[in-house]
Amino acid sequence: MKKLLKGFIIAIFYIIVLPAGLLSRLIYNLFHSAKFYDLFTEVMAVTPGFIGTYCRACFYKQTLDKSSLDLDIGFGSIFSKIETRVGRGVLITGHTTIGLADIGDYAVIANYVSILSGRYHHNFQDVGKKILNGQDTFLRISIGANSFVGDNSTVMADIGKNSIVGAGSVVVKPVPDNVVVVGNPARVVKERSPEK
Repeated sequence: MKKLLKGFIIAIFYIIVLPAGLLSRLIYNLFHSAKFYDLFTEVMAVTPGFIGTYCRACFYKQTLDKSSLDLDIGFGSIFSKIETRVGRGVLITGHTTIGLADIGDYAVIANYVSILSGRYHHNFQDVGKKILNGQDTFLRISIGANSFVGDNSTVMADIGKNSIVGAGSVVVKPVPDNVVVVGNPARVVKERSPEK
């Protein structure tokens, strides 16, 4: 009965946010413009409580390249790139910003995390050009299945499956599968192995 009721509630929220989702995706597909997506992403981010959680899950299901209705995304959190792909059972807590990314099934991303779209977005090489010159380079960051990214971390490189990023870490190089990393820059401090 509880599962049926939850499904009914999600269906209602799916219909409520459908105009925002359709408009965002349509404008993006026709004009390659994310203006409406950005607008509705910010509105959804500040919708409080369980209403916000359901609205965000439904909106991202309708707009992202891949997402599922069991996405649990907290208050103040956004996906800044519509091309992001999110697996099943992902939990993202509050005030987190995720750029261009692939997030594996059952990954957990804690509060105040920034997942940037690589390390080199802007022009820092040629002083004769503006830093924000409209030719930003975005790389897709992969967050492996069943991984965990701790509070206040900044991620600029891939994280392997079943890996843990300690709170406050700065990931600038790829993290292999089944490890724990901490620090700035993040470094491996422990390997994880299945319980025997």
